[in-house]
Order: sequence, then structure tokens, then C-alpha cells
Amino acid sequence: MRSFHPEKVPLPPDFAPLAIDPARPLDIEIGCGVGLHPLRYARANPERDLIAFERTSDKFEKFKGRLKTHPLLPNLRPVHGDAIAWITHGIPARSVDQYFLLYPNPYPKEGQRNLRFHEMPFFSQIKATLKPGGLFTVATNERFYAEESKVRMIETWGFQLVSEEVLGSDFVARTHFEKKYLARGLACWNQVFSLAAPA
Repeated sequence: MRSFHPEKVPLPPDFAPLAIDPARPLDIEIGCGVGLHPLRYARANPERDLIAFERTSDKFEKFKGRLKTHPLLPNLRPVHGDAIAWITHGIPARSVDQYFLLYPNPYPKEGQRNLRFHEMPFFSQIKATLKPGGLFTVATNERFYAEESKVRMIETWGFQLVSEEVLGSDFVARTHFEKKYLARGLACWNQVFSLAAPA
């Protein structure tokens, strides 16, 4: 695995430090789409803070529109921008309790392997920002991605597999992709990994 060089990652446009309360649990969602999961999660977990990143402009605008129709959610911080840049420059070490990566682009072609999230050197930054015992949840509808993710997370990144399941049709969908896949009877894998505390 190549080394990650944070100094080579440009600052996000209009970058400003994120207000992070160290006294509250912090969760981060990478690629939250139009916001279905972050809105439900923030409402169900008012004691936890959630930063939800989405870089696609049209999806983020829909997310903001949905947010306006919901009750005040002071624990939800939507951010329009590249999660890699924001996490690199804006998230302190050992500050995150859990990451969510729900249905990322699987980049199925062999020549695209280095674009898969678990294959990126940036993942070392994810490790650095997680608290000991912190969680990383990934969901996918691609078997190869689930199998490859499990191997990489354990053997390369040093995580422990906490749980792995194929979601049933009665599972309450967290994203619009998940809702569509489950309605079609497609298999959806959900994996939860834990970052072991240093010995």
C-alpha cells in the first residue's frame, strides 16, 4: 500500500474549522447522497453528533431541501465537499466514534481497483481519526466488494470484523439505493469493523 501524504491534499474551498465538541460522540458519513440516512440517524440519536459529507452538488441541494422540512436537528452538520479533503484537514486525530460508508461506488473494473475506498492510501487517515474501538460501517450490493473489503480491512488496515450480514427484505432501508436493491430482491451486505485499541 502506498503512503498517504496529507500535505498534498488541497484544502477544501471555503474551508473553515468544523465545530467539534469533544464531550459528545462524533460520527461521520461519507457520501450521504440526498440525506435519507443522516436525517433519520440524527433524529434517532440526539445525543450523538453527525457530520455528513456529500460532494455532488445536486444531491447536496436535495439534502438541504429535505433538511428544511424536518424538525431542528442541531446534532447534524451537512457539508458540501470532498470528504477526503475535509477529513484530512478538518477532523482531529482520535476524535471519531464511527464512520458510515453506505453504498460507495464499487469501481468494478480491475483497472479501477485503486479507486475503491479500502484500497486508497487515504484510509490511513480514517484510522488516525478514529478513536480506539471506533467503528467503520460499510454497505454494498456487490459481493466482490464485500469480500475484498473484509480482507483489506482486516489484513491491511488492522481492523476487526464485528458483524457481517446480508440484509433481509424486511430491513428498514437507510438509503434510496438500499431501498431499491432490497425491493428488487438483491443481496445487500452490511459489515461493521472495529479499530482495536493499541496494546
